[in-house]
Amino acid sequence: MARHDPTELAKAAYAAYGGATGGKNHRGEPMPMWDKLGATIQTAWEVAAEAVAREVLGLNKPGR
Repeated sequence: MARHDPTELAKAAYAAYGGATGGKNHRGEPMPMWDKLGATIQTAWEVAAEAVAREVLGLNKPGR
């Protein structure tokens, strides 16, 4: 698997989400800065980013 930092991928994804929504969360409220999200939400973004990375790298295919 290519080397990547799940936290950096998550931060990039979070920033892209904010860019697409005008900096608003799913409730239409301002998105907090990454450092203010809390560990649970940061971990959720990291897990999501890792899942996308695995998909892009083809690591979710049977036999891998």
